[in-house]
Formats: sequence, C-alpha cells, structure tokens
Amino acid sequence: MSTRLLLLAIFLFINGCATSKYDAVDPPMTLEPISETLQIDTLWEAHVGDGNEGSLVKLVPIFANDMIFAAAVDGEVSAFHLDDGNKVWSTELDYSLSSGPGVGNDIVVVGTSNGDVIALSAENGTELWHTQVTSEILSPAVINSGIVIIRTVDGKLFGLDSLSGGRLWIYERTMPLLTLRGTSTPIVINNEAIISGFDNGKLATLDLKTGKLLRDDISIAVAQGRTELERMIDIDANPLLLGSTLYATSFQGKTVAIDLYQAKLLWERDIYSYLSLSGNLDAIYLTESNGEIWALSSDSGASLWKQTKLHARQTTTAASIDDYVVVGDFEGYVHWLRQEDGQFVARYNAGDRISTQPLAVENTVIIYTDDGKLLALRPVL
Repeated sequence: MSTRLLLLAIFLFINGCATSKYDAVDPPMTLEPISETLQIDTLWEAHVGDGNEGSLVKLVPIFANDMIFAAAVDGEVSAFHLDDGNKVWSTELDYSLSSGPGVGNDIVVVGTSNGDVIALSAENGTELWHTQVTSEILSPAVINSGIVIIRTVDGKLFGLDSLSGGRLWIYERTMPLLTLRGTSTPIVINNEAIISGFDNGKLATLDLKTGKLLRDDISIAVAQGRTELERMIDIDANPLLLGSTLYATSFQGKTVAIDLYQAKLLWERDIYSYLSLSGNLDAIYLTESNGEIWALSSDSGASLWKQTKLHARQTTTAASIDDYVVVGDFEGYVHWLRQEDGQFVARYNAGDRISTQPLAVENTVIIYTDDGKLLALRPVL
C-alpha cells in the first residue's frame, strides 16, 4: 500500500471511531423533548434497494422533470412521481454504486467505486451507454449542454459526451498526500463555465466545452500545521450560488462569500465544514463536523444563531424550505428548525439512520434513509 493510501486508511479509521455513536469522548447529545408547533404529514413512502446501508457513500436523490430519481449501493436506480410516489421505472444494474444520480439532457448518470460511468434513459431507465474513468466517483454527475461532468477522487474532472459517453476533455489537479473521503459536486454557470472545489482548498473555474482553466484559482483555505492531518483543507462541500455570490467552505479552513464575476472576497468566517451549504438571500446554513448548525447572514457573514443541541449526532447538511431548516441524524430523526431563530418546531422519526442531506422540492422535503426508505414529508401550514 502506498504512503498516501496508508495515511488515508488511518484517517478514515480514526474519523469513523470519532463519529461512532458509542464514542465515550464526545458522545452524541441526547434529544430533549420539544414543544412541537408544526405538524408534519407523510405524503408517500417508497423503497430503493439497500439504500446506503453499510457503505461510506451518500447517494443523494435528485429532482428533475417532476420526478424524484434515487439510487442504491446495490445497483438499483428508480424514478418516482413527486406528487404521489408512484414508481415510474426501476433498473437493476450489475454494479455497486458510489455516486449519483445526476440528471440532465434526458439521461440519468450514476458512478461506481471502480470508475464506471453508466447512463440510463430518464424516460424509462434503459441503459444507454457505459464508459470508464480513472478512479472512484463519489459526487453525482452534472449534466449540461450535452456534456456530462464527472469528478473523481484522484483529482480529475472529466467532460463526457452525453449521447455516447465519449471523452471530450480531462482536467487534472495534483492531490495532497492525505485527503478526506469525499468530493464536492461542480456547478455550472450560465451554461458556459464550471466551478469545482479541490482538495488543495481552491476553487477552479473551467470552460464547459473545453475543460480549460478560465482564470486564476480562488483560494478558500491555506494549509497550516506540521502534520499531513493538520494540513488537510479539502473542499468537499458543494459550492452554493445565490445570484452573483458564491458561498464555499473547506475542511479546517473558512467559510467565505465571493463576488463570482469579480472574484472578490465579500466576507469570511473562521467556521468550516465538509458538509455542503444551503440557504437563501437572507441566511446561509452550515452544519459543522460536530453536528452543530450555524445560520450566517448572507450579506455579511454575521452569526444569526447557532443550534448546539444536535452536537455529535452526525447531523446532515441542512435543507432550506419555506420558513424552516431541515436536517437528519444518525438515529433517523428529521429535525425542523425555524429559520428565524434556529429553535426546534417539529421532529419526525424516519426509522433508520439518515446520512444523505434532505432534498427540498417546493414545499416538500424528500428524506432518504440508509436502509433505502424514501419519504416525502410536508409541513401543515
């Protein structure tokens, strides 16, 4: 085993122990009774294979074409009507999936730990093409203007033809010796440019059609410390674009707001995460690695509130919906917080651990539990 792989394995072992529900050093916060002022209705329930169970991957569902698309580690990919949860189609692939689904240009794309990229018809789930990239795929594909963008754990971005899977371009970054297990999902700007975070704490801006670098990198964090562990500054959280402002965070780094077109820093905070950001024009919501949730002013980065009562509960990325913030935890609870002050207003028991972030679609929240249960929840207003 190479030095890099050995260090990564050691870090994953340490990290796994640190987040165990049986950790005596930093035990998860016991949930206190709350005064529930919001009623949550279950609109429908479905099931998708084995879900994420027993793996280190997070196969986040996606909404497109009035349907919810979801994938499971055992190779099942399914599409459901958003309004009633009825299954449109389901395909059983002979692969263990590690990423996806990504949807666009009438296809659904999933990836594997061996670098397989499989495209299915979004209409009926028929397999259309299969191609290979260089290493494991952990973040969902992004599909835009006939190009499938794939991010691999070895620091590469691939541009593939959405009709055939043929390689159009490749962009590569040198990887640090030690990294977190994860990659951020690139975003596409105006159907022209790609912004992607890398494990060196920098955001790269590439041309969508050619994969060429368009401008100098935007640095989110600078590696500090003497050990490789201390110097880890991965951008594993997905960047968030609101208007012309880009929000980003990096592990052991900062959370920043950047004027996208001028590449100008608007504000920064010494708060960080490897979980993705969510929010609106009023507030940005960030789940720290310790499970606590921050609300920061979108304009200034000032602290609006902090919810500490989910400490060490392996809280998911937050979803912003209506006047609420929604997160899941390792015991399968879905927590609804007021955006105004972060106070709990409802709690829902989904029945099994929730690793993937809730998906907010209009006034509905989609929850995907680790055992493959797919739930559509809606607050009664």
